[in-house]
Amino acid sequence: MSNVLKKPRILIVFGRNTGEKSTRFGGFVKRIQDNGGFAYADVDYVALEELVFHITNRKVARVYNPTNGIDLASYAFVYLKSWQAMPELAASVAHFLEGKGIPYADHQARHEYIAKTTNYMTMWAQGVSVPETIWAGSKTVLVAHVESLPDDAFPIIIKAVHGQKGKDNFLAKTKREALDILTNTTVDMLLQQFIPNEGDYRIGVYGNKARWAIYRKSSGKSHLNNTSMGAVATNIPIKDVSRKVRELAEAAAAACDLSISGVDVVEDSVTKKLYVFEANQGSQIVTGAFTDTNMAAFDEGMEAMIPRRFTKGSSKTRRPQVIGRTIKATIQTEEGEIIVRGKVDSGAYQSAIDAQNVKLLTDEKGEEYVQYTLLDRAHDRKLTLTSYDFGKARIQSSTGHIDVRYVVPMAVEIGGKQYNTRVTLANRSSHKSQMLIGRQLLRGNFLINVELGL
Repeated sequence: MSNVLKKPRILIVFGRNTGEKSTRFGGFVKRIQDNGGFAYADVDYVALEELVFHITNRKVARVYNPTNGIDLASYAFVYLKSWQAMPELAASVAHFLEGKGIPYADHQARHEYIAKTTNYMTMWAQGVSVPETIWAGSKTVLVAHVESLPDDAFPIIIKAVHGQKGKDNFLAKTKREALDILTNTTVDMLLQQFIPNEGDYRIGVYGNKARWAIYRKSSGKSHLNNTSMGAVATNIPIKDVSRKVRELAEAAAAACDLSISGVDVVEDSVTKKLYVFEANQGSQIVTGAFTDTNMAAFDEGMEAMIPRRFTKGSSKTRRPQVIGRTIKATIQTEEGEIIVRGKVDSGAYQSAIDAQNVKLLTDEKGEEYVQYTLLDRAHDRKLTLTSYDFGKARIQSSTGHIDVRYVVPMAVEIGGKQYNTRVTLANRSSHKSQMLIGRQLLRGNFLINVELGL
């Protein structure tokens, strides 16, 4: 097949074929198109259950639908949507796409995890603020824990590990209520800190960026702010949502390997601390509240991801760059360029860069920002930079030591192409390579040939 395209071809992969009118299959694509979306691409869709996986030999494999001729290798971008019903097949698709160098969302599919518990732990590991949460391998252990709690530990939340739209989510005001809920349920549950609040945000993180928001407020008949449970929603322009809420939502989605996510952020009405309740896999985009603005924001995020493989003004797809174990990278900043030596490490998730004098500061408006200094060894100069867009990551060394580092966005040019990524600020002054290139930047952009290097 020719790789010359008039428009990029994108494929949306669903779990099951639930019909052309279903919002979990053909109806999803139709509603986006009816809202003016996908004008920049030719769109096809297929179900995981319709695909054939065929490994011919070490170098050749195919994933295709023999009925309609869809072959995943021919697409510029693939979006895995509603894949949780068939996680093993979704993971197979994800690894195939990575092997072919085809960008896709969402990378969470490659891990096969769909439980809230796993998402909570991955968010915690990346320094995202989540409520105190407890779960165990058996109901007996949870019951014993509840029995050990003092009376002033209540109320607490008890909710299903695999719950959706507020289903099986309870507010237990007393120990007796909590024990009754756990005793009578037949599904896996977790215990969670109750966060007093006046409502919460649903932030649409699309294309790794917060692009859409609603504020949801309970009707008073329930502790839940879900619109499916009767809550009232207000559409808010994303620019009017505080930067801290937006950044927390983006950090939560990134921690869960989600480029397309609906993230629920709540503010404790007493302490004013922000927490993430959920980071959902692209939920309620064409259904729910304010679908017109939601679909438009989703479409914007999808278009933003496609140029990783298809660039405007070019009629050809791009293959990933081939790089060696070490590379030369140029860091683009507002203060100028810095050339650094980078070491490729596919065992590391995030990239890291040597940064000195890292400080968390507060400006005159009370807004926090990170200040750090990069050293240009080639020209013996230093650049001091600031970033209001930052997060935290817990990094564990090979010896088991855990270090908490700040994470900031950075424009990195490698081989004449610029990549926007997020890097941790680390002290690498004793290392020959100032930068470590991890999987988050490598994935979909590079192929590694260990025989090459500086």
